[in-house]
Amino acid sequence: MTDQTVKAERSCTVVICTRNRPAELERCLEALSRVDYLNFRVLVVDNAPDCDATKKVASCRGADYLLEPVVGLSRARNRGAISVTSEIVAYLDDDAVPEPGWLKGLTFEFEDPRVMAVTGRILPLEGKSTPPFISHSGSRLARCRLDRKNPLWFEMASFGGIGDGGNMAFRRSAFDVWSGFDERLGRGAPIPGGEEHLAFASLIEAGYAVAYTPSAEVKHPYPDSWESLRRFQLDLYTAGAAYATLLLVESSHRRKVIRYFFQGLLGTKRQWAGPSRRAASKARIIIACLAGPFRYALACLLLVSKHRPQTPPAPAQKAAAALERMS
Repeated sequence: MTDQTVKAERSCTVVICTRNRPAELERCLEALSRVDYLNFRVLVVDNAPDCDATKKVASCRGADYLLEPVVGLSRARNRGAISVTSEIVAYLDDDAVPEPGWLKGLTFEFEDPRVMAVTGRILPLEGKSTPPFISHSGSRLARCRLDRKNPLWFEMASFGGIGDGGNMAFRRSAFDVWSGFDERLGRGAPIPGGEEHLAFASLIEAGYAVAYTPSAEVKHPYPDSWESLRRFQLDLYTAGAAYATLLLVESSHRRKVIRYFFQGLLGTKRQWAGPSRRAASKARIIIACLAGPFRYALACLLLVSKHRPQTPPAPAQKAAAALERMS
């Protein structure tokens, strides 16, 4: 690689949020050492650990280390983002294995000045075929860009149609015009999911775009049995119902949320969502979904009791000014 190419690479920090999984982190960091990109650093955010094993792994691999004592994936992601100065912040799950071209694929999409976030392709770990009962939207093939010009932008951004949090990157400047990941959402929070989708929708609503590229590929573990898939899906249904409750109560797009779920009940096919197979009975799914509103209520109560309200969204004029600077 020439000096001119290195100079042209956008500075990037790969943020890995982890909790008590040193073996998985070791595998992830080892794979990052083979990534074909020179202008990046790795930051390990150790989220409420029980021991110093993660710190030792990060040190051995030459990664920067940051302790976040309060449990919560969204909190750890926010802490990581505000702690760096690079142009791009890329997030990688601690049990993911990036391909060598991963970072180049993500950062290329930021050539478009309106793109504020990018997601990539997620496939099963090397050496393992996709189980026949798994369908994953991360395997979509077509590159795409989503903004408010698309009439389905809210549904696609809010419900997984533009990618997932296990493989994503943001401009660091996004955190100057957006309040960051909602800390009521994500693993370790009362609503254990949906945080990345709410982020994508919020950025698009502010006037930016989110892109998906299949050239930024990572490998990730998937449930390997019907029983593990059943538990995984039921957890998703509960988290999804809680997330939907949040949107119904707090979003200005309530009609779209209601329409989306009614269409789902009617079996409406969506081109941007892959087919899925239920591993649990309808009765168990209904019970799982009924827990969702209670999860949302708990999230709001905990937020109030801790006296840690989310940073209010940046005013519209601030986002508009940022757009002007990028034009």
